Amino acid sequence: MAAIADESDVLWKAMMDDGMDHRPWWPRVRRLCRTARDLLAAAAAAAFLIWVAQYFIDVRKVARFSVDLAGMEGLNATGGRTVSPAFVLTARVENPRALVPWCSAGGQAVVSYGGVSLAWGPVPAFCAPAKGSAELAVAAEGRGVGLSDGLRRALVAEWSAGTARAVVEMKLLYDGNGWSGTPAYEGVSLVRRQLTLPGQGPHEHGLCLYGRVRLECM
Repeated sequence: MAAIADESDVLWKAMMDDGMDHRPWWPRVRRLCRTARDLLAAAAAAAFLIWVAQYFIDVRKVARFSVDLAGMEGLNATGGRTVSPAFVLTARVENPRALVPWCSAGGQAVVSYGGVSLAWGPVPAFCAPAKGSAELAVAAEGRGVGLSDGLRRALVAEWSAGTARAVVEMKLLYDGNGWSGTPAYEGVSLVRRQLTLPGQGPHEHGLCLYGRVRLECM
């Protein structure tokens, strides 16, 4: 029996001296799981901090607006003291924000010349997605708008010279976009653009025209 015991001891010692780790495997698995969990938690925390930083960078960015004149009629300064013009505007909103959409509850558009409002109409609600854009059509119309003699003469003279311009103003309303406590999403903003009216020149006697012209920023 003693010989058998000695032989078993020799075999056990040989197994333990083979350079391998013969400790129970479960504690090592648990340590690996804890390490993986800690790494995932650290990655999630870092991603959240990056998101928060990007969010506060985003709320300071402002959308870019461009406006086109898609159509115009009824602006005839040689036909009498009143005009009933109509304009069709196309607005494009480009959102530079990486995470947050740029949304508006709508508003009001006014087209004026020489400080006199010629036409007006509602601006529909819109929402430009993050790093995206939105386009909207705005119809502005005026009825029986009175023009002074001086303003009519100035419009006719500028029209003949090809320099007649109108001003488009869009007042946009922001209701918070669902983000409470974020002042950047609430309030009113004003988009103001100046346009050169189409079809001008010494041979154009009436201003009842259609055309498409890019609005220029003032």
